[in-house]
Amino acid sequence: MRRAVPVLLVLVVAACGDSSSPAADAGAPDATPEADAGVSCTGDVRSASNIYYGTEQPTFVPLTAGQIMAVGRLPGCSATLITPSWVLTANHCGAAIGDRFCIGAAAASPNNCFDVEDVVRHPVQDTALLYLGVDVRLTVPEVEPIPIMTELMDSAWIGQTAEAAGYGSQEDDSSGEREFTAEPIVTVGEWLTIDGEGTRGACFGDSGGPVMVVATDLSVRVAGDLSWGAPSCLGEDNYARTDVIADWIQSYTGPMVVGKGPFDCGAINEQGRCMAGGSTAMWCAGDQTLSVDNCAAGSSCGWDASESGYRCITESDPCAGVDTFGTCDGSVARWCENGVVKQRDCGTCEELCELSAKSGGAACVADPCMGLDYLGHCNGNVAEWCEGGQLQQVDCTERDETCEFINDSVGYYCR
Repeated sequence: MRRAVPVLLVLVVAACGDSSSPAADAGAPDATPEADAGVSCTGDVRSASNIYYGTEQPTFVPLTAGQIMAVGRLPGCSATLITPSWVLTANHCGAAIGDRFCIGAAAASPNNCFDVEDVVRHPVQDTALLYLGVDVRLTVPEVEPIPIMTELMDSAWIGQTAEAAGYGSQEDDSSGEREFTAEPIVTVGEWLTIDGEGTRGACFGDSGGPVMVVATDLSVRVAGDLSWGAPSCLGEDNYARTDVIADWIQSYTGPMVVGKGPFDCGAINEQGRCMAGGSTAMWCAGDQTLSVDNCAAGSSCGWDASESGYRCITESDPCAGVDTFGTCDGSVARWCENGVVKQRDCGTCEELCELSAKSGGAACVADPCMGLDYLGHCNGNVAEWCEGGQLQQVDCTERDETCEFINDSVGYYCR
């Protein structure tokens, strides 16, 4: 019989991969979007190829080139340089004195390696600190450590977007290349959990890698190290939180002192983005530094026609809180173009809504399951169903059986 995939896999040796903030979905426009005469495959289009495990460059969090380099590799795991001499990873990775932490500018060539001189393991949480004994910047001046999250996170972060990274397995079974994935935060509790929504996520070899957020001081912070995730590599992934053990971490590394800017733009362009559930406008200024406006009472982030971008406004937002990156509201992709809301129901096209770097945000991508759910159907005498975001098939003729509906738990299978 067909076996159900376990919901969770404890201590997966893995981590990879945004999803846009569902918080913006609550502000979905009431007006029918332009070119939406019954949203269909002929409606608004923003094409993208299917992405399972991530992209070479971050798509959401504005990491600098030096911060991208701070995401490194350990034997069988991933890790992050959080100070010039200290590295954050998962305790279950089993890092030991003499192991090598490697970083590099090229995604597939972490060619600057440093010996681990000491390992400090958290007594309860799946977190370990590795001491390198040297200032990495003396060898790699361009690298920029990413500090940990020190402000306590709560349920207000649910729906906001985080960016994960690692050197783990990819959809073609290769590994050893640093990749990023932006996904929504779905739980802030014992773990910080992000959801790849069946299209991307952490995988084998990404364990210990970082999940990053933009803190209220506008700096990029490591909010956790990958502990365990979905066995499909396409679902929910759980990170050991840094904010809840920040005092313990800093007792070894020293205080995480971060300057007040200016910060580089990273993936943020001149039009900008609406962040933190629409309470903050962020855009790239003419001098290529990040500009941020925390919206005052009575205002919120939205499309400002006078600035041709997303800013804090007091008048009605023509895009109702949806920015150019957009959101996936179930199977519906919504985004804003120059003050006009666009949307496409991917489900009617047997496609999936995905937040993709290649498309610049919410877009419809090919559905590997072709619209099938877990119950599936019989294609002749072949049982077909969707599991872990992938199409599964069994030819019942080869088993001398017949494809038929078994029950509501199994669906269509051979008997």
